[in-house]
Amino acid sequence: MEERIERIKAIQDNWMQSEFSSPATASQIETFEKTANVIIPESYKDFLKLSNGAELFGGDCQLYSVNVDDEFRINYDYSDGNVPEELLIFGFYNSKHLCFDARYESFIFYEYEDYDNISEECLMFSDFYEVLDYIIDIVEN
Repeated sequence: MEERIERIKAIQDNWMQSEFSSPATASQIETFEKTANVIIPESYKDFLKLSNGAELFGGDCQLYSVNVDDEFRINYDYSDGNVPEELLIFGFYNSKHLCFDARYESFIFYEYEDYDNISEECLMFSDFYEVLDYIIDIVEN
């Protein structure tokens, strides 16, 4: 995870600046999970332990925190309820929500597809590391 964060920080074009928050503690993550009644996937916890949320590439991507007072906290739905409650929202990239679908134990880019057809309609990743790799590859190329 640290290597990916360093790759993101190295992308320094004028509008591509990225900002990372201070790390979350294990206690903060655990408290958030209990308070919000969610289970955060381990690979996203790895990210939170290095940066408790981030704004990447000039705001094209937002990764949510476990701070209950933050607007951009895990499960924040900027579309006012258009994301199925079964999906755990952990950020956005361009116009797509970054979510975790526990049915498939997969991270997805969700943009209002039919919930029952997500596996056919959405990009799916086995962990958050793959999500970051995908986004970094797009930005670098």
